[in-house]
Amino acid sequence: MAALRIILIFLLCLTASTLLWGHPSFSETNISEQTLTSDIVIKEMYQPGSGLPVGKIQSVRGEAIVFHRDPTVGYRIQTGLPLYAGDIMRTGQTAWILCRLIDGSHIVLTPKTTLTILQSSYNSSRKTGVSFLYLQHGGARFMLNPMPDLISYDYKVQTEEAFTLASEADFVVKANPAATEIIAFEKSRLEVTAMAQPEEITFLSDFQRTIVAEKTIFPTVETLSREDIEIMMAGFHTAPPGKSFAAGTINKRRDRETEDMLIEEDIVED
Repeated sequence: MAALRIILIFLLCLTASTLLWGHPSFSETNISEQTLTSDIVIKEMYQPGSGLPVGKIQSVRGEAIVFHRDPTVGYRIQTGLPLYAGDIMRTGQTAWILCRLIDGSHIVLTPKTTLTILQSSYNSSRKTGVSFLYLQHGGARFMLNPMPDLISYDYKVQTEEAFTLASEADFVVKANPAATEIIAFEKSRLEVTAMAQPEEITFLSDFQRTIVAEKTIFPTVETLSREDIEIMMAGFHTAPPGKSFAAGTINKRRDRETEDMLIEEDIVED
């Protein structure tokens, strides 16, 4: 099993490297034409990506940019925009994003975060779903809500230092050049693997946290109090600050709008 897991992680890393190669390297600075390299153009008129949509922006506050597979052209993120496999989302210093993927999961991006959607699919006939995301830096909350009757469902989040696998969870990943922090909220079961030690698995469940650094061999698991978790959850609202619906809930009207858009014909199947 350990050998198979090492092979799986190697193949996933190879996929991530292939899809990310050629995309712009982002620093944690404010988004503007002055801070982007001269060969990158930010267009106001949004153009769809390639293939069928795999998600949708549900709400946004502040300045955020999305890149499709062309690393030289970006678009300002607005509520309602569709998302595609290969899209890179980047938030500015005060920006927040709430988006939903085709597998039913929701993602909250906090300020100064860069996240790539490597894959997200839901196959209703085979009853399978899979999402694979790469967090380059910053913080993101992942709220899994698998479609009913799924036989197989994998949700994978990779950073420079760690690989997290889940099938049912509400969790946060924070990434910086030195380390990756993973925090499991309520009703979570996570498998965390250090990229430097793919044969070792760290298991997280409700209200637990671990930190993976480059030289970490056996990450320690810390159990947090409910009060600590509530404070952390307040920093990862399910809506950008200033929205009318409360943190900790998903706007049902927006969910229905998203469901209307991501209809069966728009589902990207394996």
